[in-house]
Amino acid sequence: MTSGQQPGTPLWRQAFDAAEKRVTPHAESLVRTPQFATGVGLLRRAQNLAKDTARGVSARAWHLVNLPAGSDLARLRSQIGALDREVRRLTVQLENERRTRPATDTTPEETDADGAQPAVSARPRPPRRGAQRPPRT
Repeated sequence: MTSGQQPGTPLWRQAFDAAEKRVTPHAESLVRTPQFATGVGLLRRAQNLAKDTARGVSARAWHLVNLPAGSDLARLRSQIGALDREVRRLTVQLENERRTRPATDTTPEETDADGAQPAVSARPRPPRRGAQRPPRT
């Protein structure tokens, strides 16, 4: 047993610790060199180029079969988020104006809107289909 080892340390852990003790100083001196930093930068650029190329090819493939690509969905998500924020901002603004205005100063449109039913869910439901029965003979 080496110094610093707990009694009952598994054999695999002892082997790992011994290898780490020998390799760590050499690995640390390697990663601190300018050549290593340059190599990592070039590797990162190559990785990004490959990823962007693959993303462009897959987007063109999806568009060829008339389906949205991931970039299309990301753009739609951001547009929906912007619309959601705008609706929330306008709702807060409307509530603030309703609080500051006297209750007798309402328009017929506001009275009609107050009686409107709220949307049950944010997503529209697909139309329901009745049970498909075999034709009667």
